[in-house]
Amino acid sequence: MAPSLVPWENSPSHVTLAKSQVHLWRFRLDLLAAEAAGLQRLLSRDELARAERLLDPAKAHHFVVARGRLRQVLSRYLDHPPEELSFAYGAHGKPRLVGAAGEALQFNLSHAGCWGLLAVASGVDIGVDVEKIDLGLDCENIATRFFSAEETAQLMRYHVTHRRRGFYRLWTRKEAWLKGQGCGFSVSATVMTDAKWWIRSFTVDRDYPGAFATAGRVTSVHRWHFV
Repeated sequence: MAPSLVPWENSPSHVTLAKSQVHLWRFRLDLLAAEAAGLQRLLSRDELARAERLLDPAKAHHFVVARGRLRQVLSRYLDHPPEELSFAYGAHGKPRLVGAAGEALQFNLSHAGCWGLLAVASGVDIGVDVEKIDLGLDCENIATRFFSAEETAQLMRYHVTHRRRGFYRLWTRKEAWLKGQGCGFSVSATVMTDAKWWIRSFTVDRDYPGAFATAGRVTSVHRWHFV
């Protein structure tokens, strides 16, 4: 039986994470410049360089906030200053903590629109995705380009009035699953036939669907709103 999802709760200052638990953290990206500047001081040189390469100021702002919040959240598990955390990256850019204290801590970050989303687990690979529903997106055309045949068929089984939300449900689940494996987006890969991964959809906020995928059994899911 799948564990129930508790409502989003204000986050504690220190968090403990047991095996088979998943913690989901949401946070706003649209912070005032002064607060974002405080988060910017937590970032490493390579993170700052990545932000500078983003030509869109809004995207650079959101990147800084997301990486700053990532550091702040992980520091609550590790009792370690956020600015001193170090990361290494896989072939497709998935980060992991460097250092013995964080070896068992697995995490994944996503952001869209004004929301950031972080998933944390212990000892198992995890991926997460959040998307903002775009009423102008040609979902069926995107599906034919990026979905497998099985996923496209599942999308078309949704009534036309629910197909857009069905598209985002399928997209976030696939994206979370691929990110959990540290893979790039693959048209041929299909989450529907992978019994090794446990995948759960949920709502981050109105018009912001999300999903996480973990390579192991989940007994409880906690949802924190970063404060």
